[in-house]
Amino acid sequence: MTSVRPSDLQSFLTLAETTILRGTGDDGPIPKAAERVFSALRASVGQVGQAAPARPPVCRHLTSALEQARRAPGPVGALAAAFAAVEPRLEWKSRAGAEAHGEAFLAGHANAALVGSEGLEIRGDVWIGASLMAPGTRYPDHRHPPEEIYVVLSRGGWRQEDKPWHEPGIGGLVYNPPNIVHAMRSIEQPLLALWFLPT
Repeated sequence: MTSVRPSDLQSFLTLAETTILRGTGDDGPIPKAAERVFSALRASVGQVGQAAPARPPVCRHLTSALEQARRAPGPVGALAAAFAAVEPRLEWKSRAGAEAHGEAFLAGHANAALVGSEGLEIRGDVWIGASLMAPGTRYPDHRHPPEEIYVVLSRGGWRQEDKPWHEPGIGGLVYNPPNIVHAMRSIEQPLLALWFLPT
């Protein structure tokens, strides 16, 4: 285990915590989930990841998505800038099994891990990453045991189970309880979101 986290990754994590906590009240599931994520990150530093940076063609949309987010006031704009600083070291790739959802989804999305079983910091108790989707792409319904917080960095639609689609807006937060069926979709602009899961 290394004892020092790279400064650019630490800056991103600090701004992520600030953004999430400022975007919600003191009560409810989001601050509790955020505490589980960030207290684990404060308690220890994982191993340095060895993944090679990679950008599939869908990443051509990353610049425009980040430009929208960087114009946001307060911690959201600063978080987007911090993400842009670490992004060149990330390995973007399709979700496992993406080919089963058709060519449009396979070519229209990519995920990148910052912290977790892959990414810049390897550890088993926290997953942090980003999802990018080209305009007009729908991320299929899926579920997973860990709860999840999204920080939304661009416009797009979000849905849980059979509830209506809604748009959190740039800087909005989305909370997915454990095992809930959820999905997201881009509309006329690319969708960029950061995700945080205590495992």
